Amino acid sequence: MPDRSMRDLVVQVFKALADPTRLDMLRLIDSLGEYPCTSLEHALPVGKSTISYHVKILSNAGLVSVRRQGRNFFYTLHRDVLDFYAPGLLQRLASDPMPTAGDLTDS
Repeated sequence: MPDRSMRDLVVQVFKALADPTRLDMLRLIDSLGEYPCTSLEHALPVGKSTISYHVKILSNAGLVSVRRQGRNFFYTLHRDVLDFYAPGLLQRLASDPMPTAGDLTDS
């Protein structure tokens, strides 16, 4: 795979950050250090395939890593990468309510 330019990396990271669902995912993953996929399925109002789609974008941008244990997947935020491109982003979003499983039943 050819080396990506810094411009290409910046574009990929900011495209990944430009979606509200992915921002919520990053906040949730950061809250536990390592977040199980099954918990994301309960916390977010999206299906498994949509979570997989968003995780792939975040992973390709270098913002999260995925660890598989048996049939389960666990996600870890690369805080250093996020802080390099968007210092303080999660802190600025901290005043917004975190999504919870209860959000799915409130509608």
